[in-house]
Amino acid sequence: MIQKPLTWAKPATNVTTQVSILESRNMTFADKSKAENILRRVNYYRFCLYANSLVPVKDDFTSLSFEDVAVFYNLDRELRSILTEALSWAEVSFRTVFAYTVSNDKQDPFFYLDSSNFRNSSFHAKALLECEKDFKNACITVIGQDANGKDIYEAPPAWKMVEIVSFGKISKLFCNIDKVKYLDKIGKYFGFSKTEIKSVIKSLADLRNQCAHHRKILFSNFNSTPAITQDMRALQINGNKIGCFIFCLYKMMKNDTDMQKTFFNKISELYKKCPADIKNEFGTGSFL
Repeated sequence: MIQKPLTWAKPATNVTTQVSILESRNMTFADKSKAENILRRVNYYRFCLYANSLVPVKDDFTSLSFEDVAVFYNLDRELRSILTEALSWAEVSFRTVFAYTVSNDKQDPFFYLDSSNFRNSSFHAKALLECEKDFKNACITVIGQDANGKDIYEAPPAWKMVEIVSFGKISKLFCNIDKVKYLDKIGKYFGFSKTEIKSVIKSLADLRNQCAHHRKILFSNFNSTPAITQDMRALQINGNKIGCFIFCLYKMMKNDTDMQKTFFNKISELYKKCPADIKNEFGTGSFL
């Protein structure tokens, strides 16, 4: 149950007041009317999240201009757009490879229903319950009801299931798969070892959610990050920054060189436009 706070001292403010608050915190402005126009489109709370990423002390914006923050905000938005396109490619490709690799090997289009194909049966059962929500939203055929009156769905084959269920749920099924050979085969297809591919897929699913909800990418703490590979170490890529995700996406595209080249060029051009302190935040080492 959600309820109002017992006490709340902050009133709602208009953009003129918001500019005054930022100015009282020592932020400078080249044009306050333009700043107000930006704050009409970009939530003040969101804008302050970006501003605080650029200063050592929270809400002390000494030596920081509104325009500096706006530049950072736009760079982060452009980065998120590039990543969203790459993540879409990676997601569709992974869904396809996962479905066909296992169903062809097992000669079973419904392998994902069999708990013996997964390491943790209770985790598998929970994942299937989550998948049912997506089946309902996709209007999958209901063939009956169980003893509790709950709908029983006609299971779609794996290649249809992976197009219905969310990427996060697909990644959970994949990471719980029992046979190491599937991790190895799918991992090799995308350029990773059997141990690396699990963390890569899980991390990319988390990053996709962050991009989908328009969250800040640079100067962020991620829920999960990909395993540090040998080639990442050689390039001195920081495993806690967005650079490790960028490199993994690039590496996954090894079988689609046109997409790989386009992605690299877009990231490189954006990187060149960044001020030095923001470039450092990419953590891409010698890759860019």
